[in-house]
Amino acid sequence: MGIGCEQMDDAIFKIIKNRLTRWEGQTLNQEKLGALRTEIYEKTRTNKFAPFSNIKKWIKGARKRMAAEAKAAAKKEKKVAKSSGRGREAPRPASVPAAVQNSLDEIKAEMSLEPARQEVSLPKPTVVMDKVYLQSISFEIAAMRSAMDRIGRQLDKLEKELNQHRQGAE
Repeated sequence: MGIGCEQMDDAIFKIIKNRLTRWEGQTLNQEKLGALRTEIYEKTRTNKFAPFSNIKKWIKGARKRMAAEAKAAAKKEKKVAKSSGRGREAPRPASVPAAVQNSLDEIKAEMSLEPARQEVSLPKPTVVMDKVYLQSISFEIAAMRSAMDRIGRQLDKLEKELNQHRQGAE
């Protein structure tokens, strides 16, 4: 009932090819597939209710066909370039006209005459210390001190246990 990608006629291929080039880089969603189906129906008067699976097959087939055409064109171009001998020679560097070279030299000279740019230091922003800010800092410092005291006590306890174990081992 459905037409596979092998049986796709050139009219459908051209429609799909045009849409794919317009939608290049975009993801295909249901809305775009529906728009493609209606465009195919409007231009060919066939496949009015084609299922999306057929349209996806046509798209896949069209992409394969486009890739094959591009590959064939590249091969043909390479063959033409090889036969003309352009591919064997290294490209010649383009010579710069004297007027352009003089203009470039003048610009370089002007740039070298400019004084060196100096950095301007910006004034440091003033920090406003309010009571709440200072109080929160003092609470944080007190919390750090109590944590350090606790760690110191734990270290003393561990050191005492280590000394006991050393004495017991001797």
